[in-house]
Amino acid sequence: MTWHMGLRLPWTWRLGPSNSSERRHVMEMLEQDEFPPNTLFCGDAGFVGYEFWNCILSAGGDFLVRVGGNVSLLSEKADVRQIGGGHVLCWPKEKIDSGAKPLRLRLVKVNVGKASMWMLTSVLDPKKLSNKKIVKYYKMRWGVEVEYRGLKQTIDKRKLRCRNSDRVYVELDWSIRGMAFAELIALREQIPETNKDEACHKDKYDTRDRSLANIMRTLRTCMRNLAKYSDTDSNLHSQLNKALVAKYNNRTDKKARYRPNNPDKKPLGEPKIRKLKPDERKKLAQLGQLAAA
Repeated sequence: MTWHMGLRLPWTWRLGPSNSSERRHVMEMLEQDEFPPNTLFCGDAGFVGYEFWNCILSAGGDFLVRVGGNVSLLSEKADVRQIGGGHVLCWPKEKIDSGAKPLRLRLVKVNVGKASMWMLTSVLDPKKLSNKKIVKYYKMRWGVEVEYRGLKQTIDKRKLRCRNSDRVYVELDWSIRGMAFAELIALREQIPETNKDEACHKDKYDTRDRSLANIMRTLRTCMRNLAKYSDTDSNLHSQLNKALVAKYNNRTDKKARYRPNNPDKKPLGEPKIRKLKPDERKKLAQLGQLAAA
């Protein structure tokens, strides 16, 4: 699933068996679906690889992914890990031998909460994508996991009902569509109401305040009472406008409550970086001359 981090809505998705490749699904979406110009694709450590990144760049987008020991990169200068990042090359050996161009990328070390992470992006200019924005966008990426939780728990699709393998895909597809449509119509009711007069609203609308559970309660209540008349304060539009997350102060740590430490989970580690060899520098210079010509 590709998920819009600003609107917090599903954009497009693909379905497949449990052993299907998520990277292959994303590459299929890039080839077949439409995305806004200059889209920044933000992903976790599994979305790596020359072919995958090159597919994003060929589609006119950029990417920001977390990397670790599962990624091998090349450096033209000193060890970039010692200086907290810099420009690197993604240029696997088979691509070097075939004469393919390297991907020139930017490696950055940032602190997300208490954890230090290595982030790799195709946006080379720090003015366009600063370290502060990198941390912000990576934190926003977690919302897609909340979306999956809403599909499994709130929409109650942890277990599908169809017994036919073909119909299971249809059931799951329409479940995601129904969830996306429900959130979209709630978003339509909530955004105009809070943006009519900015001076009258101290807090701007934040899509994180939208509550999927309250949206579903509102829609179900409306469907159960189709024959009843409702006033302006209790109709569907006004209730969707109020379908927000309840505000309360909670200073307790929820981490240990539902996510205990996993001793089998290995740390991601640091990306593997080495200097270019003399023959690789020569090939890189030749590619640069061909590009200039």
